[in-house]
Amino acid sequence: MSYAPMPTETQAPVEPHAVAVPPRPSSFALIARLLTAVAIIGALIGAGFVALDWEPRLLPIRVVTVDGEMHGLSRASLEQTIAGHIDGGILTQDVAALRQQVEDLPWIRRASVRRVWPDRLVFTVTEHEAIARWGDNGLVTADGIVFRPRDGRLPAGLVRLDGADNMAPEVVERYLRWHPQLAELGLIIDSVVRNARGDWTLTLLGGTELYLGTEDIEQRFKRLLAAYPQVEAIGIPTRIDLRYSNGFAVRWVPRTDARPDRVAAIQSRQRS
Repeated sequence: MSYAPMPTETQAPVEPHAVAVPPRPSSFALIARLLTAVAIIGALIGAGFVALDWEPRLLPIRVVTVDGEMHGLSRASLEQTIAGHIDGGILTQDVAALRQQVEDLPWIRRASVRRVWPDRLVFTVTEHEAIARWGDNGLVTADGIVFRPRDGRLPAGLVRLDGADNMAPEVVERYLRWHPQLAELGLIIDSVVRNARGDWTLTLLGGTELYLGTEDIEQRFKRLLAAYPQVEAIGIPTRIDLRYSNGFAVRWVPRTDARPDRVAAIQSRQRS
């Protein structure tokens, strides 16, 4: 059996694909493009400076209002202080810097600010609440934060606490704990002082001084509470020194109804 040969397929020769290469720009064109870009950037920068210069005139801040309960600062005075620091318009004013300046004021605990279109800034402030005087010219909060009003005005009728500023939280904490305990005996704290050596001294309304020393403060205070009714029954104490391991010393003014010999005997025993 014979087979006819299969015809062979012939392929046409493939010509190489040609890629068009764009002509390279001339040096003149590159320089022109660069100058155009520089001109555009310069125009934008110039427009920005013009906007910064003209924006406060076109969109000025005309009104500053302060919200929040205020006792230590005058609302009108605070609004004037803020207005004096404004250096931009409603869009360009740095409100974060203004808020920080307000929070740096002695009476201010916290502040927030918002823009109100077209020409108003509204501040909401929270003041420190002073529970006592601190030293000669300061105030202190229940959290032990010390601040000093710039005008030197201090509210009347506050108890006086004193010590180094970093001692304020401990002094305040003990005052808040001792005050109600003494009040149950009819005693009111006029001042609490912790000096640089750590000695604690209380002065009661009426002038009675209580010396607690530097150690076992709470134990000595409890000893005072337990013994005070007996101390007061003898006379009006002017000084109670609790810096003893097993007792305390008392100096007091005798009551008018006490017999002189009885008073003299008691005073003699206390001095010995």
